[in-house]
Amino acid sequence: MENEPGDIPVPPIAVIRESGTEPDTARLVWDPLRGEYLAQAPGRMQRREGATECAFCADLTSERIPTWAQAWIRPNDFPAFRPPTGECYLLIYSRQHDRTFAELSVPEVTLVIGLWQRIYAELAPIYPCVMTWETSGAAIGQTQTHPHGQTYALSVIPDTLAREMVAIERAATNGEVCPFCVAARDEADGERRVFVGAHWVGFVPAFARYPYQVQLVARQHMSAITGFPLGGPMATELSDALLRIVRAYNVVFQAPMPYMLAIHQLADERFHLHLELLPVGRAPGKLKLAASSEMAWDFWLNDSLPEAKAAELRALI
Repeated sequence: MENEPGDIPVPPIAVIRESGTEPDTARLVWDPLRGEYLAQAPGRMQRREGATECAFCADLTSERIPTWAQAWIRPNDFPAFRPPTGECYLLIYSRQHDRTFAELSVPEVTLVIGLWQRIYAELAPIYPCVMTWETSGAAIGQTQTHPHGQTYALSVIPDTLAREMVAIERAATNGEVCPFCVAARDEADGERRVFVGAHWVGFVPAFARYPYQVQLVARQHMSAITGFPLGGPMATELSDALLRIVRAYNVVFQAPMPYMLAIHQLADERFHLHLELLPVGRAPGKLKLAASSEMAWDFWLNDSLPEAKAAELRALI
């Protein structure tokens, strides 16, 4: 175990280096009809869903994590990939088991951003894609309640990121500005704005698939989460924005709203860092889950207008 924070100056972050010894049965598969990769990982079928003992708390009781560490990175015990195909890690947000992201403070969320930066800095030189995300709520697939996120480093670039990169390249070819730079500028005064700060702009996209979907875009063009210092105002503002948005979700849902949070980043200076919040609540106590038209044909139907939902969130934020 490494007890030093490394390049990212956040002393309360620890990293567990050991990995499992299970045989690698996962594989990447190319779908020639859709022109994209997918993965098959039969080893994950045995992961400990609904276990009474928390593996992350066990990191503390077994003293794998030093007393000074408030957050840590650990290998996934049931990885979907192993090198050279990829690597899988868990990012533990807090020593306390019974907390949610919404219950963290701004400094604690800034520490989470430190986890995001640390794992990206280590894996981006090795893999073309580093996907970091959080899944919150049993209804959307969360199996461990201890506050945490995940990172998959991949030897291929997933279709969504590839499409976003194509849009950026198309704009450059046409002599146009990066589309995310345009969005950060235009949405700050638009009807779909949700959060407007000095460094970040949050809005419900015109093409939102989920009623309360929010895209957080950095005003400054940078390709990855490591593009700003953890001790600076950009990190603090991002922490504040994320907390405000997630807490607003809980108000409109009248309960903790299940959501997914994903960081879109690439080690290509043309790419533009942004975060997607995909909440699956559509009304108090009601879920927006993918239906047949969406799962079978990837044709999404939003039960609301982005401008209306943005106004709801903006009033709460």
